Amino acid sequence: MTLMRMVEARFERGILRPTRPLALRPGERLHLIVLRQPDPQRWDMARLAKSLPADEAVLTEQGLEDRAASLDQDEHR
Repeated sequence: MTLMRMVEARFERGILRPTRPLALRPGERLHLIVLRQPDPQRWDMARLAKSLPADEAVLTEQGLEDRAASLDQDEHR
């Protein structure tokens, strides 16, 4: 039996440290999938848009608008 659950952790000095205690036995082996949480400083869209050439910024905005419209359509089906 495989049990999956989301666990938040911090990466400190090369070690993943869960933010809450885990109900695990010492030495128990696990499979991990690591998903980074968005860093607001790294993904500041206004800042990133300033660094794009004008033609790429327009295409990016257009792509985001098209994707949002597509998601809205899917939601109303």
